[in-house]
Amino acid sequence: MVIAETIYFDGDEIVLNRPTKVIYKGFLCDSNPDMMFMHYGYGLLWENLQEIKLIKNTNNNFEADITFNKNDLVFFCFRDSNGKWDNNNGHNFVVEPTYEDFTALVPINSRLDLLYPRLKKGYFIRKKIKITFYRIISFVGKLISGKIFKRDNQTNY
Repeated sequence: MVIAETIYFDGDEIVLNRPTKVIYKGFLCDSNPDMMFMHYGYGLLWENLQEIKLIKNTNNNFEADITFNKNDLVFFCFRDSNGKWDNNNGHNFVVEPTYEDFTALVPINSRLDLLYPRLKKGYFIRKKIKITFYRIISFVGKLISGKIFKRDNQTNY
């Protein structure tokens, strides 16, 4: 997953409580620093502020495995060992982890609704109207054909 032209995460999405690799190829790599760090926190207030060290790979980029464990937006930026920052021009970077299995978050009683979605109320109303219309047409057809209320012309004395 590409966050910016210079930041990549493994996979199509970031999943809570599952390790993912972050790769940084930003302008801080141009000065060939010894170390690089990812500075991150959860929510707008950067709660649970943490920093992880990224390891230089063979392409002169930096990478690390990271696991996000809080259901909130993750704001992050990078800094090198020289004290320079890449914070997206003051806007920081942001990702939102997803759940691997969203059904685990739904109460057990509601899980059947996910497997067997309820039909909309309008469907049942239309179905009842169709059945009623069919019954009326059948009744009128039988009435016209004489199958209903047919009189027995034979009189028993």
